[in-house]
Amino acid sequence: MIKDKSFSAYIIPVRVKDGETQVAMLNYGSNNYGPIGGRLDDGEDFKTALRRELTEELGEQSLNLLDLVTEIPVAYSFKHTDQQRAEKRGAWSEEHHYFISHETENIDLTFCEKRNENISVVWLNIASLIDPQIIQIADMRNFFAKHIISNLECRFSMSVRHKYFELIKSGQKDIELRAYGEKRRKMKVGDKFLLFDAENPDESIICEILNMHVAPNFESLFKKLDIKRSGFDNLDELIDTVTKFVSREELQREQVVGIEIKRVK
Repeated sequence: MIKDKSFSAYIIPVRVKDGETQVAMLNYGSNNYGPIGGRLDDGEDFKTALRRELTEELGEQSLNLLDLVTEIPVAYSFKHTDQQRAEKRGAWSEEHHYFISHETENIDLTFCEKRNENISVVWLNIASLIDPQIIQIADMRNFFAKHIISNLECRFSMSVRHKYFELIKSGQKDIELRAYGEKRRKMKVGDKFLLFDAENPDESIICEILNMHVAPNFESLFKKLDIKRSGFDNLDELIDTVTKFVSREELQREQVVGIEIKRVK
């Protein structure tokens, strides 16, 4: 039976070699290229599917690619008009979700899954993503140009509610608050990242980290920072908002960070 829609998760590894930015793709022989990843199994979310696909295709060492990723909030979606193609793909329409990873240093990206095809990982220059000889589908080239190439400089992504997205976009908010967990510890001053509106993913901007203000709790953090820079008027309002998503106990267990940012695009 053909599904109405299937979902896939793909990752674009990025590296700089000899001054040139390159992206990794799978080569299926001749000029047949495709991204690393694949379709979601029942019950999987996008990152779970990527973990499975990376383990199957490139081995467990490639899971480091997921340490810090830029999630592209807009999916590449299309419909199959040909029934034979839909039957082969198992769905009438497809939705592809993409992630970008710069965590490629010291990772050997070698295709290791046993298949009848001769598949290899190849590094291509950025222009290959819009080259008709490499990416033969025009809509996919347009998607890569608008959503992948334009965001390749971003080392990770964050989403915020619409109210705070608009404040950051307009320059009225320049402190973003987060728990200082493992992911945040990988962020550093100078990193550029993709910030998108959680309620309208089509809306996104690129920001840069200017400083990481780490503190044991929000009370300590706002002894040295003006709380209004975070989009809140006072500490009670902040705590009431944050505890809708995490418990007070969790807040007490972890350090917090005020990420000082500026919009660059």
